[in-house]
Amino acid sequence: MNYYLLFLGLIGVSTVGSLVRVVIGPTIWDRLLGVGLSASKITLAAIIVSFMIGESYMLDLAMLFSILGFLVTVLLARFVERRGAL
Repeated sequence: MNYYLLFLGLIGVSTVGSLVRVVIGPTIWDRLLGVGLSASKITLAAIIVSFMIGESYMLDLAMLFSILGFLVTVLLARFVERRGAL
């Protein structure tokens, strides 16, 4: 159980680092990279919580997070590439 909490703490610290990249990234592509990294780390945290509590519904939630993170990254990249025109 203590290893799970250690892993969650490390993922939390690295997620904060990714969100800092989103806030102070010099270019929009750095911000998009930070959003994608944050989404994947939240997915990993949901998987670890699923192992911690022994429930499989958290894996469904992790899959939802990964799909939403992918869609947000792709849609934002498309929005930036077309200069605001969807």
